[in-house]
Amino acid sequence: MSQTVKIPSDISPRGARLARSHTASGGMQELKLPELAGLAFAPLVRYLHNWWMQRAERHYLICADVELQRAREAQQNVAYYQKRAALARAARH
Repeated sequence: MSQTVKIPSDISPRGARLARSHTASGGMQELKLPELAGLAFAPLVRYLHNWWMQRAERHYLICADVELQRAREAQQNVAYYQKRAALARAARH
């Protein structure tokens, strides 16, 4: 029984051999399990590391945007309550 594994097209240094199995959807390739034994491990680790770091970067940029929005809302709240305090002070006199 032969198993196939999908890997991104830019993983292997043996691009010519892998190009024959390149599919149009998503740049993924199918390799038979015995072919994987000949692949270098470092490019796969590098690809996964880069993918993880890009994912982390997107996550932290979203977090930064959320915190910036919270800061803007807090600043608006401070201004609102300062205005209310000024109006209450003016009404008192």
